[in-house]
Amino acid sequence: MRELDETDRAILQVLRKNARETIKGISAQTNLARSTVRHRLQKLESDSVITGYRVELKNAATSGFGAFLFVRLKRTPAITLIDEISSFPEILRCYSLAGDPDLLIEVRAGSPEALNEVRNKISNNPVVDELRTSLILNRELES
Repeated sequence: MRELDETDRAILQVLRKNARETIKGISAQTNLARSTVRHRLQKLESDSVITGYRVELKNAATSGFGAFLFVRLKRTPAITLIDEISSFPEILRCYSLAGDPDLLIEVRAGSPEALNEVRNKISNNPVVDELRTSLILNRELES
């Protein structure tokens, strides 16, 4: 990834707050000309600094039961496990980590029973050695 300058960081900070902000809005918040903002956005996208924009649905983000699953594996890589859990609609993200645990999985389920069902499916996979769960109480900071 290329080195970001102060202008790039200012534009990205605005987009972190609102990924749908208009060029005019970014321009007003950063005191940059609209042509500069447009050019910088195109450059950030072409250099793969910005790889996409996303929508977060308020109801999906605030309803249900969220948890992080900390998974220790018997062996790595666990490609079959990753393939299996990629089909679970409750799984939002999965990270391979260096060290212990091996995987960090973010889950959002509609009920405690649904969350437990996901946990059971994952822990019953033969490559899983140990699975620990931490419930998400609140999102304190998000970029």
